Amino acid sequence: MRLKVGFILRSLLVIGTFLGLVVLWSSLSPGSSDENPFGKRDDSLLAKGDLADQFKPVVPWPHVEGVEVDLNSIRLKHGGANHPPNADQHQQPNQKQVIQQQYVTFRPNSHNYNAPVLKKGMLGNFEPKEPEPQGVPAGPGEGAKPFVLGPEYKDAIQTSIKEFGFNMVASDMISLDRSISDIRHEECKYWHYDDRLLTSSVIIVFHNEGWSTLMRTVHSVIKRTPRQFLAEIVMIDDFSNKVHLKERLEEYIKQWNGLVKLFRNEKREGLIQARSIGAKKATKGQVLIYLDAHCEVAINWYAPLVAPIAEDRTVCTVPLIDYIDGNEYTMEPQQGGDEDGLARGAWDWSLLWKRVPLSQKEKAKRQYTTLPYRSPAMAGGLFAIEREFFFEMGLYDPGLQIWGGENFEISYKIWQCGGKLLFIPCSRVGHIYRLQGWQGNPPPAHVGSSPTLKGGTSMQEFQMVHGGNCL
Repeated sequence: MRLKVGFILRSLLVIGTFLGLVVLWSSLSPGSSDENPFGKRDDSLLAKGDLADQFKPVVPWPHVEGVEVDLNSIRLKHGGANHPPNADQHQQPNQKQVIQQQYVTFRPNSHNYNAPVLKKGMLGNFEPKEPEPQGVPAGPGEGAKPFVLGPEYKDAIQTSIKEFGFNMVASDMISLDRSISDIRHEECKYWHYDDRLLTSSVIIVFHNEGWSTLMRTVHSVIKRTPRQFLAEIVMIDDFSNKVHLKERLEEYIKQWNGLVKLFRNEKREGLIQARSIGAKKATKGQVLIYLDAHCEVAINWYAPLVAPIAEDRTVCTVPLIDYIDGNEYTMEPQQGGDEDGLARGAWDWSLLWKRVPLSQKEKAKRQYTTLPYRSPAMAGGLFAIEREFFFEMGLYDPGLQIWGGENFEISYKIWQCGGKLLFIPCSRVGHIYRLQGWQGNPPPAHVGSSPTLKGGTSMQEFQMVHGGNCL
């Protein structure tokens, strides 16, 4: 009898558990009038309200210490004048207003500008009609041909490399107006651009640079840039102490009657902050073009670089950076690209700069080989950006000191704040890379011994605080 009672109790427990599960499942299953959660979504049933109502952040926007940007005033300046300000100016903006302002602040504004047109077989309107004249006919280094000095110069060459990073003995023998080889894709010669290009201020920051490499940069810009678009060349001396960069430089640039301007920092600011200073000093051009102090711009470099910015003010453009040998001064394309030399900028988890060839999938989307293409990052030294847009982004982070990390910081800022980063195959600029044996420029005492680490740390903090907010 006792066995039968126990059996009956266990059976009731099992049956009760089963019935409870059935009731629970019924309560969770959709009724006949409910939308099928596994069926095809009907977008017409979605709310048509403001995006700000549909995408509310889980946590409040993080507070960032630093210079505050008045987003509302920028919105009004760039096409938002028709939107009346808040009735109560003292009222704290709610989350919806904050999101709306972030969406509309960096809205592109288009100039009255015709897009470039490729006319195969018809030379482009900014192409030189005759071969470029040589600086010194048949002189050393003309046409970017190798210039090799004899063994009697060995000691002097090593000394110059130790001090400046380049073979300055050879450089000083090469004309400041030398001709270079045209290594562009053949297609580049047939692009036609609107004649109403934006004007530019070219900014060159230098610290204890060698004379001829610095001045060859300036000469090449003046020689190969249409004069009507070159508003000024702004040279920022970051507290150099070389004699040739003092009175001699001041006297030399007078030959250009104010086109080239020289500003001297009262203390060593470092390359990155000196660039921000350069942006403030460069007031004439609509576009800011940054070049390193040891470059040579190539044939018809300007129009392709500035044209995309005329179409969209939030675009930042980067030329293809060719390799100039710092010993023999030859010029050749950088390695790491595809069969046409095209590569995107990228980085690994150690924040090391990489060049990644364009994939076949990406190239299949492109109508022409030499069209600009998007990149997540740039090398940082050479680029063009609309002046006002650069100021809206806050210029460079003030925590970046001397050198390092600025390429990632500016890349993040551009595409997280509504802009685009484009590489321009038809705009090429040669860049001299430092040779082994250069002793470098020690950081000033007020920075410390690890300026690059400080820059990298600031970059990582920027990524953690701002990551995703502008996307």
